[in-house]
Amino acid sequence: MKIFISLLFFLTSTFSFAQTAESVLKSLQNKFDSISDITADIVQNSGGKSVGNGKMFFKKDNNLRIEFGKQTIISDGITTWNFNKKDNKVIISNYDETGSGLLSINYLVYQYPSECDLSLLSEGSNPILVLTPKSKRNNLGEVKLDITKENLIDKVIVSNPATGIMEITFSNYKLNQSLPDSQFIFTVPEGTTVVDLR
Repeated sequence: MKIFISLLFFLTSTFSFAQTAESVLKSLQNKFDSISDITADIVQNSGGKSVGNGKMFFKKDNNLRIEFGKQTIISDGITTWNFNKKDNKVIISNYDETGSGLLSINYLVYQYPSECDLSLLSEGSNPILVLTPKSKRNNLGEVKLDITKENLIDKVIVSNPATGIMEITFSNYKLNQSLPDSQFIFTVPEGTTVVDLR
């Protein structure tokens, strides 16, 4: 029995050490290469307190819809609409991938890692990919991506000296559902205050 446990420990250790930050990132990118669209539930915490929860819809390339309480953010990769139902107000702006930060899956999975030093943590059963910006001028800060066995993002933790720690958890993923393009276009309701920053 001792030999079996020792062998199991050795194999587990060997597997863990075989994984590198680069290989975990590559597996994550390969997974997202195979996905045309995603739906997931999201929960956001900031400073250890719950900010709220909602639903995220993503479709290549940079089509995004986040329904978060009274706020809906929609982008078709060209224009972004930020609609506040409570105030009956929509702010329209040009889509900016780098400015979207956490809201842009393409930026988070493909571009941001190239601007960072990569390292790997093993806390719990999932590998945690740590993205540390090479430049102190980067506004997003250090990002930890908790990666599931299916190579999906379970949790994003952002540590920024200016804004503190923010955490977004993803669950109930649904992949490749052929989401319609119309889901990523916002039609302004009658009587809504429009602030157009384009």
